[in-house]
Amino acid sequence: MTRTPITSAPQTSHAAQTPQARSRPGTSLATSGTAVAVVAVLVVLASTTALVLGPTEEYARIFPPPWVALVAVGLLLCAVPAARTAPAGRLTAVLGWAAAVFFLGGSGGVVLDAFRAFFWVTGIPAGDFDRVDWPGAVARTVSLLAALVTVHHTWRRGLGTPRAADVGTSVRTRRVLAWAAVVLVVPYPSLKLVWWGQALADPASAEQGMFPGMELLAFGAALVLVLLMVSSRTPSVLGRALLIGGWAASMTLLSMGFLMVFGMLAQLTGVAASNVTFSSDGAALMVLCVYGTWLMLGVVVLAATLQLMDRRRRAV
Repeated sequence: MTRTPITSAPQTSHAAQTPQARSRPGTSLATSGTAVAVVAVLVVLASTTALVLGPTEEYARIFPPPWVALVAVGLLLCAVPAARTAPAGRLTAVLGWAAAVFFLGGSGGVVLDAFRAFFWVTGIPAGDFDRVDWPGAVARTVSLLAALVTVHHTWRRGLGTPRAADVGTSVRTRRVLAWAAVVLVVPYPSLKLVWWGQALADPASAEQGMFPGMELLAFGAALVLVLLMVSSRTPSVLGRALLIGGWAASMTLLSMGFLMVFGMLAQLTGVAASNVTFSSDGAALMVLCVYGTWLMLGVVVLAATLQLMDRRRRAV
């Protein structure tokens, strides 16, 4: 009797599996979707609590109201049924990115909360700067976390389209991001240097003039971070650390930038609990320009982070 040779085609060893098969992108998307659902619930709880209690400290009265984050949750709920229909991929992406923007708007002021919490925890004398609007601070922190998770999930859903792949891996795109970072890190530190120089030139305020070392260090680090993320010569061993730095820097910059956008809209429409008063139109324009560069730099850092995440995923 002749034996039929057994082929190895039906057998799939663990070593023979492709990296793409082991990574299971569908499972990753499901996990990301679960994270979105969890943070959405947390946002509802935290924002509703902050909305009921209201600002507990005067400084928080100028921030966007907590219901801004609830609008973002509503956009996410609209994106869920849209994702189940075949031709609604673009609509789902639009709703996802819109939700991320509103989450960032709802997080506006969280960086100032963090500074105040630092003085509260350490006990360093800081006057009223150690007083924290805790309900609002928690709501803004959760909203920022929701923004991060929503951006990550929305981007991952779009990686299957050729257009997203082209944008994420384009050499031209990386070059544009690098030059944009070079331009955008200049205005704010330059302004601080001008103020420092004016303080030194005025004997009456010389003691108040402090060299903007932290500003130069922070924006210089942001520039180095972007250049490392967009460079093809950066060692792959730094990839995970760069991604963590990119997410942290982009969320911080975008939160501060959207604080200006949503804060001004809240004040113009009268929904903010209090208003910021400027000494002149020139001061208002200066604040707009400063926070505008923070917002644009945040977009650049986030874009560099996403394209690095895309490159690492495709290199596996």
